[in-house]
Amino acid sequence: MGLKLIYKYSMAMDLIRMGNDLEYTARNRENPKYQVYFFTHDEKLNSDIALLMERLYAERKQKGTL
Repeated sequence: MGLKLIYKYSMAMDLIRMGNDLEYTARNRENPKYQVYFFTHDEKLNSDIALLMERLYAERKQKGTL
């Protein structure tokens, strides 16, 4: 299905913990002090990203930072 780029370190680490396949990392072209994480783009990755985004939304809503 291709590759999906993740720019946020904490999200990349959560996705790895959830069992998603990290293909490789590279320097961010726009800001070289950061890394970009390349994952195999499949249905599991999509559902895990959705789960993480829901969790982040709930945390921000609870803190009142939305």
